[in-house]
Amino acid sequence: MQKISLFTLLVILFTSCSDILFTSPQPSFAKNSSDISEDFQGKFNVDRGLYPSDTLNITDKTITFNGIDYTISDDNFVVKSWGNYLFLNLKDSTQKWQLLTILSAPHSLNNTLLQMNSSTIDVGRFNNVDTIAADTTNPNSYTKYILNEVNTLQFHYLLRMSSKSQFDLIRLEELIAVEEEIEDKESPESDIEEQLTTEE
Repeated sequence: MQKISLFTLLVILFTSCSDILFTSPQPSFAKNSSDISEDFQGKFNVDRGLYPSDTLNITDKTITFNGIDYTISDDNFVVKSWGNYLFLNLKDSTQKWQLLTILSAPHSLNNTLLQMNSSTIDVGRFNNVDTIAADTTNPNSYTKYILNEVNTLQFHYLLRMSSKSQFDLIRLEELIAVEEEIEDKESPESDIEEQLTTEE
């Protein structure tokens, strides 16, 4: 398998990257996970609205995107979980951590990807914040905010506000089943032909 940095993968996967970074994997109150729960496993289409969708495959130990595998044992990838949330911590080139959160909705086969972004989060609520200025020579560069200390109450605020910046993860197994059911309903002629053949 081809190997590139996991942070680069997520930049490719999501056009609008999170500009909120951390000095340690989050949340601090959750332990590191050695595997990924079945609720989050599967093959998904990442619905990015007007942008082309991508395929994301999640197993108990790996995440795969376009044939590229990443495992929990990678030094730049830390997985945590809490309730219906799965937290993917990704170390970038500055040795800071970007956080992507997947929410598994009860009684639903699809999941939701949440991003933490300063457009919905008031970084002024945090006492110890550093910034990485945007590169003025690079039109794709943007200012990043580094949260050095995040307590439990503050993290719950981050989680609540990140729900305003989200993507749908549509489970492909369910999508294929629905498409097959629609095709069956739209093809009554095949049933009639089968009955005539049986009668003959």
